[in-house]
Amino acid sequence: MRLVADIMLAKLARWLRLGGVSIESAPYVSDDKLIKYVKKRRALLLTLDEALAERSKKQGFRVLLVKGSSIVEQLAYVSGVLGLSLSEKPSGICPYCNARLVKVEKKKVLERLPERVAKEHRIFYLCRNCNRIYWQGSHWKDISKKLRLAKSLSKRYSAKK
Repeated sequence: MRLVADIMLAKLARWLRLGGVSIESAPYVSDDKLIKYVKKRRALLLTLDEALAERSKKQGFRVLLVKGSSIVEQLAYVSGVLGLSLSEKPSGICPYCNARLVKVEKKKVLERLPERVAKEHRIFYLCRNCNRIYWQGSHWKDISKKLRLAKSLSKRYSAKK
């Protein structure tokens, strides 16, 4: 199932990618352009916009009106309703552009690393699309904790398909 998040859900899209779910971020703000984009891809649209959701349904394509005020609630809702399996650890998907990350030798990215990071870490990942570098920094535990919590909470929505 192809997923597209509207501009209001860019943060949710990044978190879904961290949880191992491939999702595109819509490049359009205009509802008309967004609808054409999603229809062309035969994707399911994730949105917070009730009017856009209603309009999308009338035009005959799938849309999910996302519920939840926190990122954990939104992750739980989307993964539960759609039956998505969230990883409890950050995945190999770039949270910003949805491309696959590849493990890279430290020496190949050393000059781009903050000094402290270069001293403290040995394993690095590179996004070949947007060229961002990733490592298991101090934020890793917080990301895993939120993903674990969302995965646990998603069960409450899984029967509501």
